[in-house]
Amino acid sequence: MGGMGGMGGMGGMPGMGGMGGMPGMSGMGGMTQGSRPAQFELQCSLEELYNGTTKKMKVKRSSSTLSRDAEAVLEIKVKPGWKAGTKVTFPGEGDEIGNSGKAQDVVFVVREKRHPVFTREGSNLLHHRQIPLVDALTGFKVDVKMLDSSERILRVNVRDMVSPNYTKVVKGEGMPSKSGAEKGDLIITFDIIYPKALSEDQKEKLKTILPR
Repeated sequence: MGGMGGMGGMGGMPGMGGMGGMPGMSGMGGMTQGSRPAQFELQCSLEELYNGTTKKMKVKRSSSTLSRDAEAVLEIKVKPGWKAGTKVTFPGEGDEIGNSGKAQDVVFVVREKRHPVFTREGSNLLHHRQIPLVDALTGFKVDVKMLDSSERILRVNVRDMVSPNYTKVVKGEGMPSKSGAEKGDLIITFDIIYPKALSEDQKEKLKTILPR
């Protein structure tokens, strides 16, 4: 393949994420021509895989006998719920195979970018929080910025006593399914932060409050 480049931002379409370039694609240029597909990575954020988006890629391809443009723009419609490893194939959009009059297929493989707030596990979203010991014992609220295009804030009330192995599951707040089935769950885990020191008076008060 002669190479690929991302087309500039074309956002603002209802229900679509931004249409930007896709850095980090492997296999650009220098690929030996043959019948095997030309494969490239399609880097997607977790927001794009949650909401869906459209990405446009400019393909430069060589031709010996084929009468066609040296460049083509391929439109990839990323659907909500797609997972890493999902493949999108564009038949015959790559380099011509010798002088055969046939061209390679171009295949994009979805790769999921690391997210600062969530980890994806199937259709579930995993989220981890640190909380002070007093919250673990008495209850608290967690505000989580979700992946919706509206940047929705989900408030989760935790009334249970939180132990080191405790998980809070919020049904239906995970990733959508590409089949249209119910969403996965949001699963929150916690690190309990203990106080670095307590005064003697505080220790004595805790002894009278906490059961043995």
